[in-house]
Amino acid sequence: MNLEHTYASSFPELATPAVPEIPAATTVLWINEDLAAELELDATWLAGADGLRWLTGGDEKTTALAYSGHQFGHLSPVLGDGRAHLIGELPTSEKRVDIHLKGSGITPYSRPGSDGKAPLSAVWREAVIGEALHALGVPTSRALAVLETGETVRRRSPLPEPAGILVRVADSHLRVGTFQYAHMNVGSDQRIELAGYALSRHYPQVNPGDNPALILLRLVAEHQAHLVAQWMGLGFVHGVLNTDNVSISGQAIDFGPCAFIDGFSDEAVFSSIDRGGRYAYRNQPGITQWNLARFAESLLDLIDPEQPDRAVHLATDLLEHFEETYEDARTRVFAAKLGIAVEGAAGAPYERLVAFIDRTLDMLDEHTLDFTGFFRALTDTPDHLVELLPNSETLKSWLADLATLRQDTGTAPGRAEELMQGANPVYIPRNLHLEAALRAVESGDTAPILRLLGAVRQPFTRHSGLEDLETAPARSRFFTSFCGT
Repeated sequence: MNLEHTYASSFPELATPAVPEIPAATTVLWINEDLAAELELDATWLAGADGLRWLTGGDEKTTALAYSGHQFGHLSPVLGDGRAHLIGELPTSEKRVDIHLKGSGITPYSRPGSDGKAPLSAVWREAVIGEALHALGVPTSRALAVLETGETVRRRSPLPEPAGILVRVADSHLRVGTFQYAHMNVGSDQRIELAGYALSRHYPQVNPGDNPALILLRLVAEHQAHLVAQWMGLGFVHGVLNTDNVSISGQAIDFGPCAFIDGFSDEAVFSSIDRGGRYAYRNQPGITQWNLARFAESLLDLIDPEQPDRAVHLATDLLEHFEETYEDARTRVFAAKLGIAVEGAAGAPYERLVAFIDRTLDMLDEHTLDFTGFFRALTDTPDHLVELLPNSETLKSWLADLATLRQDTGTAPGRAEELMQGANPVYIPRNLHLEAALRAVESGDTAPILRLLGAVRQPFTRHSGLEDLETAPARSRFFTSFCGT
């Protein structure tokens, strides 16, 4: 089962040869059988010795990818894969994907003092988050396998914990930061080829015309707008929306200190290093637009090499449409959560719908209501919502206005239920449930993480025996997340 290396061979300045460090004691803990089937791979074979060798690079020409990144607003000219390796590209009948390792040892891009390794708990965390987002309909990178190396690392505390390697699948690992690095280190002819490569790989149905850089900017902006709108509709906070974590393919990628909101706050932030709240829930659309502006800056001389002012005008005009695209996508996401058929909301009803969405979030924020729980209760037992806010005229008025809005948009009861059933999950990776399962992993017990994984992979179907995973533990508002892989 040979892998290909079209990116590394086409752009050697952006992919440096690097060999993963795979300890002899490395074993396969988990194979994502569903993903393996999608990739036309034999899960049983992957779990064996030959499969492990294939998953970890075998005789492939493995590389570490170069990229830059604005981290918390400050440009780091050289970042790159400091503890990760691109094994190669797997072409399937549907598309080409990257097979990529995280926690696989030091590379030429490793930071001083780095061991290049990852805690096994952090590897499992990324696996669970990726599977949850995928099941919720969000474009995302996913874990193909979780490996345990037999080594230990020190991260969260002075005590050692088991180390692991994530085998990740993504449509590619091209990032905004890739183009920023190329802008500073690669000639314009190759950068035009890079834009063309990204278009042909991720947007093959689109004619690049005579300005592939501008077309790429438009498509990435559109896909990022829809991606962030989906995050907002799930109460998902990515946590580190640096430009090196913004994928050109429009997939969610790199789940370090991410989290799902329990008790809703528009200012929710979980990452221990985001002390200023730069990447808080409410800031995600704006910071994504800011990241896209940095992407545009790396493309300006390709958009119009002869007239810089025209290039700026074209890029600015395009990015000004980001907010409109995002707001429309957000409206559609929340309309489904509220059981409103947005196609019936033309003109004044649409404006009322937008205002009602904002009013809903304000109500959730004011009373710190459980985000996922509120919308699921609206789906299953809307009459019981009053139990969340007893004697609340606010909630009673809200329910009455929701009924009116459904009527005015021609949303039949059956249609409302259908929309909500597909938009409001029963299960998400509740932060403290996930943390408890990860602490069990550190002790060698994988049963809790597999139980949680099973729940979030079928998020819209209630299962007997998983009632405890439907709600957040009492102290969930004190949760803080940390970077792991």
